[in-house]
Amino acid sequence: MKWNNHKEKVFWILYHAGFVLFAAGTGMLMKYLQTGDALHPTWVVSAAVIYIMSSCIGYLAVFMVRKAENYDHNKLKKRLLPLLVLFYAASYLIANLAITLGALGWFLYIGRDMKEFLPHLFQNELNFGKGSFFIWLMVFTIFFFYFLWRKSVTREQSLMEESLKYRYNTLKAQINPHFLFNSLNTLSELIYKEPSVADNYLQKLASVYRYILDNEENSLVPLENELAFVEDYYNMQKERDTDKITLTVERYDKGSFLVIPVSIQMLLENALKHNAASKESPLAIIIAVKEGSVSVANNVQRKQVMDQSTETGLKNLSERVRLITGRELVISEKSNTFNVTIPLIPATNESADH
Repeated sequence: MKWNNHKEKVFWILYHAGFVLFAAGTGMLMKYLQTGDALHPTWVVSAAVIYIMSSCIGYLAVFMVRKAENYDHNKLKKRLLPLLVLFYAASYLIANLAITLGALGWFLYIGRDMKEFLPHLFQNELNFGKGSFFIWLMVFTIFFFYFLWRKSVTREQSLMEESLKYRYNTLKAQINPHFLFNSLNTLSELIYKEPSVADNYLQKLASVYRYILDNEENSLVPLENELAFVEDYYNMQKERDTDKITLTVERYDKGSFLVIPVSIQMLLENALKHNAASKESPLAIIIAVKEGSVSVANNVQRKQVMDQSTETGLKNLSERVRLITGRELVISEKSNTFNVTIPLIPATNESADH
C-alpha cells in the first residue's frame, strides 16, 4: 500500500495494530469458549487466521469506502446496494476460506484424523466464525453508513458555505456601488447649485462611507449602530431636500439586536427613489422596532416619471436576509402605505463577533 502522506502512514499503522489486537483477543476468546483455556497452544493459529481474515476484509472495506466517497449523491444511490451485496459476498467467502485453510493446516500439523475435519470445521470453527463475522459486518455497516452520512453532511455544508459566501459578497458588491453612484450624482448637483451645502454633504458622505467600509466584512451589526448610520444618511439627504422628507424612529422593543448592515438605509433610499416629495406633501418615513424586527414604512406618493428601476435593491436585500437570518423579508402595501419588515437577530456574546 502506497503511503501518500503522514496521515496515511499513521492510518495504516493503527489499522494493522488494531487488527493484531482484535485477532489476539478474539483468538483467545475462541479457545476459551472451546476448551476452557484462553491460552491453549492453538490460540496463536486462531489469531493468525482471524488477523488474515479481518485485515483482508478491512482492505476491502477501505477500498469500498474510498470508492463510494468519490461518488456524487445520485451515483451513490444507484451503486450503494450492489456495492454492499458484493462486499458481503466477498467478505463471507474470504472469512470461510481463511477459517477453513487455518483449520486444515492445523489438522495436518498435528496429524489429526482427517475424517474428523469436516465435523470439527462446521461444529466449531465455522460456527463460531459465522457469529463473529456477522457481528463484524454489522459494526462495519453501521460505521460505513455513518461515514457516508457525515461525508454527505460535511460536503453539503461546505458547498453551502461557499455558495453563501460567494452570493453574499456578490450582493454586497451590487449594493455599495449603487449607493456610491447615487451619492456622487447628488454631490455633483449640489456643487453647482449650492457649494456651501455641498461641503457639508461631503463630510456626511465621508462619515457614511466610513461606516460602510468598517462593516464591509460583517454580516451583522448592532442595531444601534445601524440606526445611527441611518440618521447620518437621513441628515445627508436633508441637506438637499429640506422639509421634503421626515424621519421618525420608534423603539417599542428595547432589546439588544443585530441587523444586516446598510439594510435599513437601503430601504430609505428605495423610498426616496420611488416617491415624490415636496414641502406641501412631504415623504414621511417611519422606522419601528418591535417584536424582534425592524420595519420601514412610508406614505406612497408615486413619481409621475418613475426612475428606471429593476427592483434589484429589494431583491438583493431579500436574498441577504434569507441567507443570513434564514427568515424572509416581509413586503406589504396597503392603505397607501408601503412597508418592509426586516427580521432582527437577538444579540449575544457570540453573535456580536459577526
